[in-house]
Amino acid sequence: MAEEFARFWPALIVAGMLILALVLMWLGWRNRRKRQAALDVVPVPPAEIGEEFARERALYVATTLAEQPLERVVVGGLGFRAQAELVLARGGIVLSLAGRPSAFIPLADIRGVGLASWAIDKGVEEGGLVFVRWVLGETPVDSYLRSADPDRLLAQLTELSPTAAAAARRENAPTDPSGEATA
Repeated sequence: MAEEFARFWPALIVAGMLILALVLMWLGWRNRRKRQAALDVVPVPPAEIGEEFARERALYVATTLAEQPLERVVVGGLGFRAQAELVLARGGIVLSLAGRPSAFIPLADIRGVGLASWAIDKGVEEGGLVFVRWVLGETPVDSYLRSADPDRLLAQLTELSPTAAAAARRENAPTDPSGEATA
């Protein structure tokens, strides 16, 4: 009996470590939500969004606090990677994420667009991600998207908001882990 019990000790230790890791991950996520409780509610698309001029399927990677690419925003369904459909209209961007309510980025809240090569846990080739810098309430955030054709998506976003594209070129774009600008 003691011999059989001794065989299960390693499995019990591994199971305990996994449970501890899950509990710590849950606590971290909960604390992040508490820290971001001051962020405004993510806008929902209004009834009238203006003329639609582009529609694009992409992988939504993440939304982070602006210029803090490791600080994921977890409010309003923005916390997890998902397949997305973007509708670019004269009034702004509708971001429909699989399994979540649609979000809306009003044109007036867009502060910049550009290309990046990494965000949080996703690293891709140079310019493989498209980011949209926008203001959530009073907090600037960056939303990262992985498109099959990032240059085309960037061109469409630039057409939507030429002033935001110009601002993105002037400001410091998201940087890679070595600190070099990538946009």
